[in-house]
Amino acid sequence: MNARSGKWPSLVALTFSLAACSKSPQKYLASGDEYFKAGKYNEAVLQYRNAVQRDPKLATAHFQLSKAYLAMQNPQQAFKETQTAVDLDPGNVDAQLQYASMLLAGKQYADAQTVLTKVLAANPNNATAHGLSGARLAMTGDLPGAIREFQTAIKLDPRQVNSYWSLASIYMNRGELSEAEAVFKQGAESNPQSAGARVNLGKFYLSQRKFSQAEEEMKAASKLSPTDPMPRLMLVNAYAAEGNLAEAEKVSAQLKSVAPDDPSAYRALASFYASTRQPDKAVAELQSLKSSKPKDNWVKIALAETLLNLNQVKEASIPTEELLSADANNPSGLVLKGRILISERKYPEARAIFEKAIQGDPNSAVAYYFLGVAQSAMGMATEAKSSFAQARKLSPTNNLAPEVALAQMDASSGHYEQAERLANAHPNEPTAELLGAQAELAKGNLPKAEQMAQAVLERQPANLSALNILVNIYLRNGKAQQAISRLSSLVPGNPKNAGLQFLLATVYFQQKDLAKAEASARQALTLDPKTPDAHALLGGIYSAKGLKDEAAKEYMAEIAASPNKTSTYLLLASLYGEQGKWQDEISVLEKAHTVDPGSPFVANNLASLYMDHGRDSHVALSLAQTAKNGLPNSPATADTLGGAYYKVGSNEPAIAQLSIAAQKVPDRAAYQYHLGMAYLGAGRFEPAAQSLQRALKIDANFADAGNARAALDTIAKHPAK
Repeated sequence: MNARSGKWPSLVALTFSLAACSKSPQKYLASGDEYFKAGKYNEAVLQYRNAVQRDPKLATAHFQLSKAYLAMQNPQQAFKETQTAVDLDPGNVDAQLQYASMLLAGKQYADAQTVLTKVLAANPNNATAHGLSGARLAMTGDLPGAIREFQTAIKLDPRQVNSYWSLASIYMNRGELSEAEAVFKQGAESNPQSAGARVNLGKFYLSQRKFSQAEEEMKAASKLSPTDPMPRLMLVNAYAAEGNLAEAEKVSAQLKSVAPDDPSAYRALASFYASTRQPDKAVAELQSLKSSKPKDNWVKIALAETLLNLNQVKEASIPTEELLSADANNPSGLVLKGRILISERKYPEARAIFEKAIQGDPNSAVAYYFLGVAQSAMGMATEAKSSFAQARKLSPTNNLAPEVALAQMDASSGHYEQAERLANAHPNEPTAELLGAQAELAKGNLPKAEQMAQAVLERQPANLSALNILVNIYLRNGKAQQAISRLSSLVPGNPKNAGLQFLLATVYFQQKDLAKAEASARQALTLDPKTPDAHALLGGIYSAKGLKDEAAKEYMAEIAASPNKTSTYLLLASLYGEQGKWQDEISVLEKAHTVDPGSPFVANNLASLYMDHGRDSHVALSLAQTAKNGLPNSPATADTLGGAYYKVGSNEPAIAQLSIAAQKVPDRAAYQYHLGMAYLGAGRFEPAAQSLQRALKIDANFADAGNARAALDTIAKHPAK
């Protein structure tokens, strides 16, 4: 039989198989240790797994495997292997201590204490065990006990730098800064060759804004450990905090040669550019890293995020697709894909993508946040609030975006308390400041609103939200030309900013300078064909010019671009109404009602049209009730609801609603007329006559004046009751 084609293995394969079987677990363990020391953790894991496959009870291999998993930032597998190592060899103190540390990280305090008690019973002078006991006591609120344990750990082993950090941190949290500094200095003096001890002291000085001392300690630590990125990373922070960005950039760049394979080192320059708001430089650096470190997903994610923040959607899709082609369920890749879909206004598709991302990572605050953005754009207010609240819950600190989103939703309903709270709590955060400015604008406090908007613009001169507030204030104060000058001065420095052109177009439109308004709106669309509301603005411009067909085309283009925005449907419907095209008007509003069944504006207008043109009165009544529920204090919705009740023959409820409208706006002839007709329908001739006469007195030629006179003639033929 031919060995190559038959069932017998080749001699080479057989020899390889026998060699593999003959290799002992200890040899795999030794090989794994070599890889581990070299920092090749993937290879180390493979060798350690080979060892435990050949001897599942080899505790040392399980423990080494756990450390390799920790180095790879895989805490779940590390915990599992540590637990196995402890079960197999209860006498392995290092494994027991690692196990206790992991239990503390998981907030399993009682279990951690059980392990530590056993270790200390066998070895009461174990410094690491005392240090971990101190950590447990600190975590559970017993700070005096924690201090005693950390002091004991330091006394037993002055070389344990972490114990100094833990003890000093307690003093810092209690505001006892001199005690904290003394502990940090003690740590550095007791460990003169420890870079970590000098870094800890430098961090303390940095927290106290003692920059020169911080720099001195970080430089000393760098000399002690030339290839460790941490001292230089902290030196970058010190320079940046001091405002010495040139030195911070220089050290960040050096880190790539100091530790070329350490992610924290080679990512430092890109992170520096991002933190100092130099996105173009960040993109260039990340593009370079993407070529040199093609397997680093962090680089691809950071690149895509930065490009999206620059609104360079097409470019951002490249690293995003690379992430998803390697793993279709990558949560970060899915979030990026969803953000791209949002920028393309494909909100339903984005929503589905974010929901998929959350299935893969239920604790992703960013996925919940952008899910809320998509839901909000789709008019799903309740669902959006729930998503934003979950994002806030998952990331309660250092994440202002969900708070801002919730405050914006409240503000849209006229509730500004949250916006004011955020502005006060974050006085130098642009998004919070802008919310506060919007709140002051809504309250009519224009000077305060202008002050807050100007504060943002001092730092970000082309911030569109701040400019929008400022323009609004200028227009209210009759300073349109000042608004135009402010915006025009920014255009040369921001030639590709479509938002600036759009704002200019709105001001020109307010000034009835239709030619310039059209030119600016067209320029905005040239720069960005997806500029929100640009087609709607052009529709208003053409309508003002009397070009109704062109206006309708622009409104339709806006609807095609943003099919979930009912305001554009209302504009188009109004245009059709002006032309007497009531059937088209009804058709557009029916589509809008399908998009947002809860919109009170759509429901109110559609109910009125149904009543005016003989459509189903009961459907009109249902729509009018929706409008009234959405705008309970509006005289218009009260008038519409009253008219609907009148149409179905419910005169008393009609009178109740129509009276509200007539009382709130007593000088509107139509409201008085509608009330008079409801009184007439109820057979209450005297108040009917009074309301009808009042309507004619307000405006003798209003639309239903002839009907009002005919009704008065009818009343005159009836004897007084």
